[in-house]
Amino acid sequence: MKSFFSKLKKTHALLPVIFVSLLLFCILKYPQDTYHAALSGLEIFLKSVFPALLPFFIVSDLMIDLGIIDFAAELLNPLMRPLFRCSGKSSFIWIMSAASGYPSGARMVGSLIRENKLDVDEGQRILSFCSTSGPLFMVGAVAVGMLGTVEGGRVILISHYLAAIVLGIIFRFYRSNRLSRRTDKVSLRKALDVFRKAVSKQKKPFGELMGKAVNNSVSVLLVVGGYIMLFSVVIKLMLNTGLIGHISSFASTILKGIDVDPVLLSGILGGMLEITTGSKIISQAAVSMQLKIVAVSFIIGWSGMSINAQAAALLAGSGIKIGLYMLTKLLHGLLAALISYPMTLWLYPEAAQAFNPVVPALPGWRASLVYSLYMSLLSLMIVFGLSASVYAIYRIRSKAV
Repeated sequence: MKSFFSKLKKTHALLPVIFVSLLLFCILKYPQDTYHAALSGLEIFLKSVFPALLPFFIVSDLMIDLGIIDFAAELLNPLMRPLFRCSGKSSFIWIMSAASGYPSGARMVGSLIRENKLDVDEGQRILSFCSTSGPLFMVGAVAVGMLGTVEGGRVILISHYLAAIVLGIIFRFYRSNRLSRRTDKVSLRKALDVFRKAVSKQKKPFGELMGKAVNNSVSVLLVVGGYIMLFSVVIKLMLNTGLIGHISSFASTILKGIDVDPVLLSGILGGMLEITTGSKIISQAAVSMQLKIVAVSFIIGWSGMSINAQAAALLAGSGIKIGLYMLTKLLHGLLAALISYPMTLWLYPEAAQAFNPVVPALPGWRASLVYSLYMSLLSLMIVFGLSASVYAIYRIRSKAV
């Protein structure tokens, strides 16, 4: 038995070597396609991802360093603890992740754990509902740009965020302790004391903090861009070698009685690796818009191996279990798909008809940057608005008592 497990470990160690060797062989065999795939990934990164995420990353770093998140978290504790058994910091992470998209949630959780502002178990619970896609990608890039429908974008958006909230409520039981169950009264004085302590601990001038935030944000985004380019190349090579087609045909054979479109299957398989490419393929499938919405909802909830790899890199050294995180993303995808099916019938009944394929179009870098700046400001307003609302409600209730 021991010899069997030792052989299994050796085989497991050889898998990366085999993968890299096959990747190198395919790159040498298809150099032109590799170049164009990498260029396509770079274009997606520069036009959509970089301008969309950079302002969020800089603002979130500054809010953590300046103690603003500690102030808001103290006021929002009574809202988040009963629902998710998480501290008020999770509200800030959820808002920023929902506004900016992947992989903002993973980055903020990793940063807060490394700065000892979150423990690992709470970070794992937060990740179950705070690792989400953004509305610019779901509505702008996928629904309008690829599927050619605004109504479908609403269904994808609502299903995605609703599935995240349901998953967060389910994972509230994961290693939750007494501290996470406790609900304190809202105290503005206590929140200001927490904020004052956080500011007093911060000895660096604002200019240095700004420089650090910009430097860290750009460095992280370069890693994200590298993953996008790499997976663009991997998917292109898998298409060239016919691997995705063979897997799709095999899956079609297994699902013969269901009569699933092979292009739709190819899109789902491609989306399991990278959601933008998968969404493009799904948009070309000769199926009803309803099935396209369900398929896209699944792969966006799952987020793809490309984004999961980015999240793993951002969470490295934090103690977060990557296997469990990926399980939550799979459940997120399944829940979003299940929710999107009846929601399409309710909000978008015309989607049951077959639609002609549309030419995919991603938003330009100007639109991404303007939207990102707008959503950054809106996120800050929501955080402070929620904090003020919770405080006002508790003040009214305490006076009534």
